[in-house]
Amino acid sequence: MALFQRRQDEDEYYEDDGFDEMNEGEEEVPDEAESEEETEERIRDRVKLAFGVGNLGAVIAGTVVILALVALLLSMISFIQTDLSRNFSLLQMKF
Repeated sequence: MALFQRRQDEDEYYEDDGFDEMNEGEEEVPDEAESEEETEERIRDRVKLAFGVGNLGAVIAGTVVILALVALLLSMISFIQTDLSRNFSLLQMKF
């Protein structure tokens, strides 16, 4: 936990809590250093990524729905074939 100590003419200091080592390899870029165009481009890229993930999810969901509908169609066809064969066998027995 960081403990802050106030000194008269100096900035705030804190005890080392060990979390600084985790970010040693990363270089932080302040937000003021980015131009508006770079910020807009970064936001545009994130939106494109979000739409891409959404499209992938929609394709997977659509494929699952199509497979379920095909399974229902095949089940219905099988039911109709079985029903027709039973009805024709009953008709043949009566006549």
